Amino acid sequence: MKQRTITGVIFALLFTAFFLPAYWFPITAVIMSLVVGSFVVYELIKALKSGGYRPSISLVVSGCALAMAVLAGSFALSLKAESALALYVMVIGMYTLACGILIPVARFNDTKALENGIATGGTVFYVTFPLFCLDACMMLHPDGTNGWFYMLIGLVAPWVSDVFAYLVGVTIGKHKIVPHISPKKSWEGCIGGAFFCAVGVMIYSCLVIYKVDNIQMNIIAFGILTFFMGLLVSVMSQLGDWFASVIKRHVGIKDYGTIFPGHGGMLDRFDSAFFTMPVGLLLAIIANNIF
Repeated sequence: MKQRTITGVIFALLFTAFFLPAYWFPITAVIMSLVVGSFVVYELIKALKSGGYRPSISLVVSGCALAMAVLAGSFALSLKAESALALYVMVIGMYTLACGILIPVARFNDTKALENGIATGGTVFYVTFPLFCLDACMMLHPDGTNGWFYMLIGLVAPWVSDVFAYLVGVTIGKHKIVPHISPKKSWEGCIGGAFFCAVGVMIYSCLVIYKVDNIQMNIIAFGILTFFMGLLVSVMSQLGDWFASVIKRHVGIKDYGTIFPGHGGMLDRFDSAFFTMPVGLLLAIIANNIF
């Protein structure tokens, strides 16, 4: 328990050291994405190989580089975040589909060629999509510094949800939600975490984002919107955790790595955030374009 606490504090300090300067220098968020993405790619490929799969390392690396090229091109063309996201979906979407076909065609003697093709394309999308959303919101939002406030939701709110889900779960949790994946998680904890996460996101958004980003809509309507976005963050956080857990159980590993003693690897720390960072960008797009 002591080791987990010390590691958790160190991780929080490292995260702050990267993300806090990104308010003034959005390029710091890109550097953080490169570091996190590199570790996650390594851990995920290692996990898949331990389960008998052989994703193409060269195609995964090329796909990640292509995603970075799309981001750089979007920045050079001064595209808005939503335009950059559309470009990413078109380019990387076609690339991941190509991976699913190229490997079965090239490895005609591989009995798992189709699965390996899907694993290759899936790895590219799984790693690059949330990190692209992070960087696009930080660098391509109408005012780059404003994107920082939206991404704070995508990165921090999942931890808020987890903390309250744990507190509610250990207090009144009785009904297990997915015991074969996460034995300790309960319906009560899940609902409690979602509620407090939604309230936290709503309060933060109304007190900070509403003023900073000069939202042109009634604050009550904005509060209702952000409450439900907070619920979405919590739901996506749970799904991200379950998805990573399903892979671990399928390939027969306990953690993705040992970089954070007591907490596992980089993916063990960011599995929920990978599903919630896109929500931060979604909120930014809705707040600035629809209302």
